[in-house]
Formats: sequence, C-alpha cells, structure tokens
Amino acid sequence: MNIICNKNILNEAISAVSKAVSSHSNFAILEGIYIKADIEGFITFVSNDMEMGIEAKIEGRVIKPGQTVLNAKMLGNIIKNLPADEVYIETNEINYCTIKSGNAKFEIMGLNPMEFPELPKVDPEYSIKVKKASLKEMITKTIFCTSLSDNRPVLKGCLIEINNDLIKMVATDGFKMAVRTYHLDGEYPERSFIVPAKTLGDITKILKDDEDFVEINCTSKNAVFIFENYKIVTRLIEGEYIKYESAIYNDGEIELECPLYELFDSVYRASLIINGNSNDAPVKLKIMENNINISCETIVGNVDDNINVETGDANLEIGFFNEFLLDVLRACDDETVRIKFKKNVNPMIITPMEGDKYLYLLLPRRLK
Repeated sequence: MNIICNKNILNEAISAVSKAVSSHSNFAILEGIYIKADIEGFITFVSNDMEMGIEAKIEGRVIKPGQTVLNAKMLGNIIKNLPADEVYIETNEINYCTIKSGNAKFEIMGLNPMEFPELPKVDPEYSIKVKKASLKEMITKTIFCTSLSDNRPVLKGCLIEINNDLIKMVATDGFKMAVRTYHLDGEYPERSFIVPAKTLGDITKILKDDEDFVEINCTSKNAVFIFENYKIVTRLIEGEYIKYESAIYNDGEIELECPLYELFDSVYRASLIINGNSNDAPVKLKIMENNINISCETIVGNVDDNINVETGDANLEIGFFNEFLLDVLRACDDETVRIKFKKNVNPMIITPMEGDKYLYLLLPRRLK
C-alpha cells in the first residue's frame, strides 16, 4: 500500500474511528485501526471493539492499493505531530509501515489485516432519517440521565421510540429522567430500540450541527448510523425498557411558571458550600407566599436565597441532590419553564410552557 493524504483530513478520520478502539484488549488487533486503500482513490479507516465499530472514508492519492492494521494510539500520536500538511504512508508485504511528512520519518510494524474483525453487516429491517442537529441535541439533552450501573443493563442506554412523524428519546437512571420529542420529515412505522449511551456519546463528538440527515438502520440486534463519510455500527441493548410513562403524573398539586436561569443560578450558589458528599446536604426548595426559598446547610455553613414566583396557596418544602438538579435545569431550553410538584415524596416534573419537546423528572431527597 502506498498513499498520500492531507494531514488534517487524515487526523480527523483517525480521531473519529479511535473512539471504537479497544483500549485494554487481550487481542492486539482490536487496539488497531484497519486501513484500506483502493484504486479509486478512497482510503477507508475502520475500528471495532466488538460492541461498536466506526468506519471513515476519505479521499487521497492512492499510488498502490492495499491494506494494513496499525496501532491506533501510536498512529494517532504520530499523525497529530507530523511537521507538514502532506503525509506519505507506505507498507510492504510484511506490514512494515513507513510514515513520512516533511523531514520526519517513522517506521513501525503493522499487523495482519486478514485478522481484523469485519463490522457487522446491517441489512436494515427498519430505516429512518433524522436531522443531524436534532439528533445531536436529543442525545446531549438526555444522555446524562443514563445509568452507570451494571445492575440494570437497559438503563445504560437511551430508548428510541418512533411513531409516525415523531421520534422520542428517553433516558433514566432511576433518580432522574429525560424525555425528548422531535418531529421527523416524514412518517415511519412504530418501532423502539435501546442504543448504548457510549455509542450515542461518541456519535455526538463526530456529528456536525447542520441540517443534513443521519440515516439510522436497525435490526433486532444492531443499528448503524450513516452520515457524511462515517458509518457507526453498534450492538443494541437487549431487554424491555422500564414503563417510564407510569412515573409521569398530570395532576400536580402545585404548578409554577419559573424563571429557569434565576433558579439555576440560585441552586448553583447553594451548591458552593457543599464540599463533601452531597448525600448529606440536599438543596432545599421551600415554596410558599409567592416565593421559592433555596437553601442548603452543611458543616461548613449555610446559604439562603430567594426567587419571586407566583405560587398561589402552595406550601411545600422539598429537597434534591444538587448535582442532579443542576444537570436537569442545565438541559432545559427556555427562559421560563413549567414545574409541577405533588408532595415532597413525589418527583418534580419540568416541561416547557408550550408543547412537549422535553420533559425532565427528578426524584426528591427525603428531608430529615
């Protein structure tokens, strides 16, 4: 194989596919990036950690087609630090690789490309198209609610539900929940599947914010996200997602129109005195007499703040983990949001003033 590439384009492709490289594998081949150059002038880079795989395809000058596998970390560091814009990569029949740029020259040993595992072929049973900007926003505004625990694997991913012209993404860890709803350009049959949070997070790092589309194809086992010159294949999480709708109530006893940024800033200020375990120091909201009193008390000291909000005859004191509350408030879009409460043991629900673009639910802390 003998190819010439632009350094920046090469670096972008390697950086993207490196997200699906196994970092601690018993097999050296899984710590590598498969590179294939074809006679048409396309160079393909592939990574595969056996749970997710990424393929990137770029154009370059292919002097001699061929294929090899190079260690991802070493290759990425070399390309990133080369002195010139043009990069020459050449491999011989025993996968010995020479990389040259400007006055710099590297010689490294590659691996047998025939041993690299192919990405799963996803013959789509189901296919939809979503705007890139919408998908990126949907992921970033829900993924923080996924679980990090292995106790319930389905909660380590986001549920995607499609029905007619609506796509919904749901995430929960049992303490907080995010639901995001977007309109599609077209109608699709009903379908739901669970995508690992890691895959979705890596997708957002590659996606650009524009109005082009991502094509999502899936079977019962795998899904593939196709956009620009990238293809991301992932295993789906098997199992039935929790009945999240049962946690959403409509008959709140208290309903407030609340200035989002004022509430966020106040909760953030209250968090400044929490030095250690936030379990021992909930942020308290006391709602009464057209006021929300935000307070927190720790062994370091205490803080007390107030927001003027029309509360009617409400009288409620409720507490939350400060980090969870800040995460939820940070994900809301509007200057003013609707907040519902039932009792101090029921979750708080935040929605926009109009429409159903998002819903966030947060369980309270029991106050001593």
